[in-house]
Amino acid sequence: MDKRLEEIPRLFPPPYQRAVETLLTERGDRVEELRLRVGSPVSWRCAGRELYLDDAALPPAEPGLLEQVFRRASGNAVYAVEEQISRGCLTLPGGHRLGLCGSAAVERGSIRTLRELQALNLRLARERPGCADALVSRLWARPGSALILGPPGSGKTTVLRDLVRQCSDRFAWRIGLVDERGELAACRGGRPQLAVGRRTDVLSGCPKAAGVELLVRSMAPDWIALDEITAEADVEALTRASYCGVRFFASAHADGPEDLARRPVYRRLLDCAVFDCAAVIQTDRSLRMEPLGQGLPGL
Repeated sequence: MDKRLEEIPRLFPPPYQRAVETLLTERGDRVEELRLRVGSPVSWRCAGRELYLDDAALPPAEPGLLEQVFRRASGNAVYAVEEQISRGCLTLPGGHRLGLCGSAAVERGSIRTLRELQALNLRLARERPGCADALVSRLWARPGSALILGPPGSGKTTVLRDLVRQCSDRFAWRIGLVDERGELAACRGGRPQLAVGRRTDVLSGCPKAAGVELLVRSMAPDWIALDEITAEADVEALTRASYCGVRFFASAHADGPEDLARRPVYRRLLDCAVFDCAAVIQTDRSLRMEPLGQGLPGL
């Protein structure tokens, strides 16, 4: 079993612990996530398919099981992760992420916490050295800001991490990494647990927009990397930083440039030509390169 996965079975009580350990030992390189839903068998995801654990003796998940997994993931200190709970997920050692779903307690229009858990989704972080090779080659020939596109679960974070690692180590580019959820570098005690390169400065736990501005002011990066552009504030920060000559590595949920163009939050990025190219993740996990620098026809 990959050493980074060894802690995962310990989140589960017996007999689920043994079943999860067997799954990760035998098929760990294929498991993308583990999912628990109240009243349903524990399942795992592989190549876009959701499968049940191969253990007929396991009872369906009940509220008590979800509560135990959640408490173990929080280190039995729920009060210490309240801010993460309000965002719907916990980041675990190794960069794994536990998504939460249940009854939301809302205060002034914002989620304060989640109670009565109904589902958990444990997304496993992994490194795939070389998965960004096509994009790295393109950037070496024509350096410019790059946007990684793909649907949820397609591997955008994995490609982005490998891109940062290679550009930092091979090209000696100075990179500032905004790791808002701790999934890209998974720093513990100031040391990245996942390989992001020797010339990469990591800012953890900071909202992306604020992180971009902080890195520009304090670390003088040649490039800034960030995962999952989702908000107008992110776009505004990227646009302003681009005026300072900073280039970017980032990711976004979209099937391709045309799909990106249909989403209002990304329109300014395209109008301002912040990104030069897009790397679109295909169903076989290969990358298809698309130009972005001149905008798209019809925009």
